[in-house]
Amino acid sequence: MIIATDADMRAFGQKLAQELERSDWVAINGPLGAGKTVLCAGILAGLGFEGEVASPSYAIVHSYDPPEVSIAVAHVDLYRLDNADELDELGLADERTDRITLVEWAERFGPAYVVPSHTIDITPQADGTRILTLKMDKNDTRN
Repeated sequence: MIIATDADMRAFGQKLAQELERSDWVAINGPLGAGKTVLCAGILAGLGFEGEVASPSYAIVHSYDPPEVSIAVAHVDLYRLDNADELDELGLADERTDRITLVEWAERFGPAYVVPSHTIDITPQADGTRILTLKMDKNDTRN
């Protein structure tokens, strides 16, 4: 699909949120500035979050819990990690069944770590639009 604006990206995220379930692992891939965090903000808004959503680039993980969202969410950014072993230290897979996990820069280590239920690839275009590709695998590897 073609996403023209940040508002469209956020709206897509809000719509996608209605389809997500506990234990879903959403891998979000794309270059810097592609709209990964905007998409995550839309998903969180669709789950009831009313605040500002910042990229977890430095914290690595931001957690959102009820009552501020209808389902607990871990918003993860793998950009600053150096190797897949650091994922184990975060314990992301251990708590997976209780929440939705949104993973920015998932292409860095995510597929080797866990098979996502949803993979979203964002490709910016010269005209400022973005091509968004969504793949779903509900038979993913759940912990």
